[in-house]
Parts: sequence; structure tokens; C-alpha cells
Amino acid sequence: VTQDVIKSLGRVKSEEDWNRAESILDALKKGEKLVRLKELEIKHQLELGGIWVGDEIWREVGVGAALASSFSERKTGFDLERIVFLLVVNRLYKPSSDWSALRWINEKAYTQMRAKKQWIYRSLDVLVEGKDRIENSLFENLKESLDLSLDLVLYDLTSSYFEGVGPKLAMYGYSRDHRPDRKQLVLGVVMADGIPIAHRVWAGNTADKSTLKEVVADLRERFGIRKGKVVLVADRGVVSLPNLGELEEIGYDYVFSTRRRRDRLVEGLLVKDVSGSGRLRAEEVHSTGGRRYILCLDEETREARLKTLRHVREEAGEKLHALRERYKKSGSGKSRGRPMTRKSARQRVDKILGTSKRLFDVTVDATVKWELNEEAWRYERAIAGKFLLVTTSDLEPLQAMESYKDLKDVEQAFDELKNLLKLRPIYHRVDKRVKGHVFICILALLLKRLMEKKTGLMFREIMKKLERLKVNVIEVEGEEIYQRNQINHGQKEILKELAVEKPPKILTEPKM
Repeated sequence: VTQDVIKSLGRVKSEEDWNRAESILDALKKGEKLVRLKELEIKHQLELGGIWVGDEIWREVGVGAALASSFSERKTGFDLERIVFLLVVNRLYKPSSDWSALRWINEKAYTQMRAKKQWIYRSLDVLVEGKDRIENSLFENLKESLDLSLDLVLYDLTSSYFEGVGPKLAMYGYSRDHRPDRKQLVLGVVMADGIPIAHRVWAGNTADKSTLKEVVADLRERFGIRKGKVVLVADRGVVSLPNLGELEEIGYDYVFSTRRRRDRLVEGLLVKDVSGSGRLRAEEVHSTGGRRYILCLDEETREARLKTLRHVREEAGEKLHALRERYKKSGSGKSRGRPMTRKSARQRVDKILGTSKRLFDVTVDATVKWELNEEAWRYERAIAGKFLLVTTSDLEPLQAMESYKDLKDVEQAFDELKNLLKLRPIYHRVDKRVKGHVFICILALLLKRLMEKKTGLMFREIMKKLERLKVNVIEVEGEEIYQRNQINHGQKEILKELAVEKPPKILTEPKM
């Protein structure tokens, strides 16, 4: 009989020590390894929390199934649906370029694949090719899983700019990012119950009002939303008389904000008083041909606007006075530098007044003269804090006003897309890749909104907790073990609210 000391466990001095020794012996008989703490080495950590939760929601609401169905006939040699999912969930962590996403997938995320560069681009291409089919399937799944309300459907537009040359889509146009120096695209998003259900991408020089026809076609033909079942809410940019006629012909009810100027009927209605004493007030002031005009007033906005008007008037007067003195000195030869011409003085006037130039009558001749345009000033004061809605719905005036204010949710979604999920700037030079990038951001917005909807928490608070749930890659005697760290109370609450099972303590090794 020979003996071999495998490991020294110390002296046995108590009953507790005997019990521990016996449990170790049983483990060794089962083939389990005995490891001392000093032999453990944590090589690095991988992201788990947001991926684990995002994947569960992704499957629950049918995004994964919608993508898998659309991709079923594609022979690519890799899992398209998983790559798209990882690109989407990457936007919830540290969104950046496709190259950064690839590095994150391969180096930072707990995944079951080792992605290649061409997989990213191929996934974007195929995603766009199946866009309508994916959105249709996803819409049906969301209706069933969330009991999605379609009483009000919100539609609005934004723009996003490119860095570099850009593709054919990249055109100069009205920039909502205040970057007229950059080529851009136009993005339209349709939302219901705070959830994005469809989107479209147009060239950067597309007129807002020309986009509505395609959106209505989506609602009617792709999603099967018929008349009498929806009220479409949109901002003034997409409204024109032909737009309204087309909607009425189809049978859709709508709530639109009208333009505030250059329409005699609108200008005449906007200066009317709104009865009542509440901060938010609304009153029907006109109707014709089935269209109801509802005048809305927000007293807080009115006070702020009147204060701004007073400030604009005072500041413009001071700057115009200073310009007049400079112009006078320049003409007399007493000023340094090049003389100021009439044309350059006029340009400076336009820059000083900006969008408020309608409030002033300015002439530049031998000197700079100006006076307040009293008619324009009275009109701006009269319409401060007001907006005029046109609707064919039977909503009460305050309900119509509230439905229009819901458009702020779309504006908030645009802010999330641009600043949180990093939709902009766009670097792709192929139209299909650009649209794929936009679709990835929209799907990330969907996951974000669903997380918030289910937990009642702000997204940053959710991710702050989930980002702490990681996988520790532990090396033991040349072998790697994948063990998640301890789940704290905050993480348990989030998993409970989302009805997501906690990940196992020991996870399988990723396939590389």
C-alpha cells in the first residue's frame, strides 16, 4: 500500500472539521476538483446583466422570432439573428461605431460566438432587406403581448447628419440638429403607447409634408389599421391641404397642429381669447367641412414667451444702436479697418434680428434706421403660448390638446435615439448600411422603452444596476470557469419586475 498526499487541508480538530473533510472526500470521489482560494485567478470580466435581460425581452415580445423568420431562407454561415441582437444590446451599453461594436462583442460581452467584421455589414444589409416583414411581424406580436392601444398613433420627423461624404441619401436640407453645414437624412417614426412600431428613412432634402402619404399607407396596408380605429397625431410640418384631403378620403381621423403664419383663417383664429382660468385651456373656435379648429393656450408658456419677446426687443435695440454708431464712424473714415458697406451693414442687421426680423422695419441707407413693426408685435403678443389644432375626431377640446402634447413623447424618443443610443453622426457610405444602422437604433429604443414600461424605472437607473452583473472568467489549473458575480437586491428587483429568471451561478463556456 502506497500513499500520495494530494492536498494538505490542515489539521482535523473538531467535529466540524471531520464533516468538512468527509464532504471534500465525497467531492473528490465524484471527480470534482478541489481548489484553494490562492489558486484562483480572475482573468477578466464580461458583460452579462443587460445582455441577459435584453435577450429575455427580445424573445418575449417576438423580436427574435420576427428576425429569425425573416432570415430563415438566408444562408450566411453565421447566426444573423444573434448578431443583430448583439448590435442592438451594444447600443444600451456604450454605443459607438460598428468597429467598436465588433470589439465589444468579441472582448467585452458574454456571447456564444466570435464575430467577424463582415458579419456586421452582412447583418445590416439583410436586416434592411427584411424591414417591412420584420416590422409587420413585430407589430402583431406587440399587439398581443402588450395589448397595444391604437386609439392614438403619433407621427413625427427628425433629421440626423453624416460625417464625410455619405451615400445617395445624404443631402442638404432643413436640419433639426442645427447643423446646416452637414448632409443629412430624414427619419420618420410612428409610435403607439410610447413604443416605436414603424419607421421610414428618406433623403435629407425631403419635404416634411411629402412623407405623410407613405406613413398612412403603412398604417392601412401593412398593419391593417382601418378607418374609425385610430386618430393620427402629427406636428404642423407634415400638414397641407392635400394631406388632409387624402386622410379624410381614407377615413382616418387626425389631430394636427396648424402653421402659425401665412394663413388668414389661422391668423384670425389664433388671436381669439380662450375662455376659462386654468393653466391649460382649449376651446373649439371654428368648424367647416367636418374639420374642427381648437384653440389651445398654455399660460406658463405664454408668460415665458412674452418675457422672451421683451428681451428680444431690448437686446435688438441695443445691438442696432451699436451697429448704427459703427456704420456712422465707418462712413466718416474714423474707424479702423475696412469701411462697412451698405450690403455688409444689411447682413449684420439680418444676423442681429435672426428669426425676429418680422418684428422690426429696418432701412440701411446713409445710416441705420429702425422702428418696431407694431402690427407684427401685437400679433406675436396675442398668439404667445397658443397653438391651433385641426381635427376630424370627436375628442373634447382638452383631450385633443392632450393628444397633441403626447407628441413630446416622440420628441423625447428622438432625443434618446440621438444622444443616448448615438444614432448620429452617421459614417456609412452605402444607403443600405445607413438604413441598417437606423433600424438597429430603433430596435434599441424598443428594448429601452420596454424595460422602462415593465419596471417603472428610468433607463439609466436600470442599466446602472444591470451593468454591475458580470461574468468572471476564472482560471483554475489551466481551465477557464465562467461564473457570474453575486446578484444584489436591486438586481433581484429588476429581474422580478421583468419576470426574468436569474442567470445560473456557473455559465457555459462561450463558443469561439
